[in-house]
Amino acid sequence: MGPDASPLPEASPLPFDRRTGEIWIDGSLVPWAEARLHVLSHGLHYASSVFEGVRVYGGSPFLLREHIARLRTSARILDFDLEYDDEVLHAATFDVVAAAGIRDGYVRMNAWRGSEVIQTAALHTSVHTSVAAWEIPVGYYAAADALDRGIALRTAEYRRPSPLFGPVKSKAAGNYMIGTVSKNQALRSGYDDALLLDDAGMIAEATGAHIFFTRAGALHTPTTRCTIDGITRARVLDLARAEDIPCAVEDLSPAFVREADGAFICGTACELLPVARIDDHTYEPRGNSVIRRLISGYRALTDHGEAVRPWGH
Repeated sequence: MGPDASPLPEASPLPFDRRTGEIWIDGSLVPWAEARLHVLSHGLHYASSVFEGVRVYGGSPFLLREHIARLRTSARILDFDLEYDDEVLHAATFDVVAAAGIRDGYVRMNAWRGSEVIQTAALHTSVHTSVAAWEIPVGYYAAADALDRGIALRTAEYRRPSPLFGPVKSKAAGNYMIGTVSKNQALRSGYDDALLLDDAGMIAEATGAHIFFTRAGALHTPTTRCTIDGITRARVLDLARAEDIPCAVEDLSPAFVREADGAFICGTACELLPVARIDDHTYEPRGNSVIRRLISGYRALTDHGEAVRPWGH
């Protein structure tokens, strides 16, 4: 959605707790409505919760092993361990996708501390894990024509914290509070998403995606000093190397927005989306050959190259 477009439609007209199907939770598939946690769960009160999003293409979860590995790393950063090994989580994800008959969709994996105590310390709480999946509707992340027109970003009020001030390398629920507030404000202002700076005032990321810029045929992207290490971001860097597109990973000041000739965001949910505007500065995404090459390359990966096969194959 570009700068003059209408607001995005609601991404999910049916609340998630009223859907049907099956969700894998703590070792077995249960009816959707029965996949619940207690209101006094530690993960709800103290944000001791981590998650992953996985895309499904052609019925196969994409880069699933990488997402499971990051879920485990995120949990350890928050000082707990997953109760299930990688093979179990891998099989559970395939079971959930198959049970729902999903061809092109989204998987959400969660792990959180249970309800044994409600206090800051939680050395002996149980750990729970769930895997759910659903079809991705049109307009889930951005308008249907966003690949052509680009999206608009607004620089956010809040910044990503320093790694000295929090567990920024964990894909933890609590780390997304800043993103929720910032994206809400951006949407109310007529933008599609927010651009977050880091504690030093450098460009960090969008609220749920990493950002890249183009300039004179080369890519520029911020470091991940204050953010998670993006799985999609890593694939974009791989594609750039394969296409002989120079890429600098560096600190980027907000002034770089005007120095660049294009930009895009990338992430599991949004894939690769061109940016048409950041605050009052505009780009023309249609003619940016670097961005178009990377979008085509990523689409080839999701269509053919890296769909995950069953464990052990």
